[in-house]
Amino acid sequence: MKLLELLFVCLSCAYSQNKSVTVTGCVYSGVECLRLKDLKGKQDYSMVKTDQVQVGHAYRIKGAVNDFGFCQEGKPILGPERIIELKRQCKPEPNGEDHK
Repeated sequence: MKLLELLFVCLSCAYSQNKSVTVTGCVYSGVECLRLKDLKGKQDYSMVKTDQVQVGHAYRIKGAVNDFGFCQEGKPILGPERIIELKRQCKPEPNGEDHK
């Protein structure tokens, strides 16, 4: 049984290879993590809270994406490697709440 569990863990790790993406979007508060909402309406991401970004601001963020983590947003998790703040206005959160 332990061999089967080990095989499952190894396959999960191999399946969730990190890929690098660059996303331009606005940062919003989430349950446990931040949410990066893509301005093009494509894939949104969860991000671990960091002092390098502020809720309600726009950024271009390059980083590795992983499907596994502790963020409970149901979104892929973006690990920022490069963060550039943009001079762009973000709309209030889509659900009407503003967590600034």
